Amino acid sequence: GIEVGKSGNLIILPAENGYDAIRRQVPVCYSIRGGKIISKTEPSFTKVYLGEEVNVNFKK
Repeated sequence: GIEVGKSGNLIILPAENGYDAIRRQVPVCYSIRGGKIISKTEPSFTKVYLGEEVNVNFKK
């Protein structure tokens, strides 16, 4: 768990829960080691052009 004095290693995913993270195979937003951010991924956007422009986010 998270407690003062522990190593502070974790990843942050752009998902509402574990099932959503696996279903959409989301990329890691932040990777944190020793309490410091070591990587950050900017979100990507998908647009579909079938008559009109539609933003797609693959969420339910």
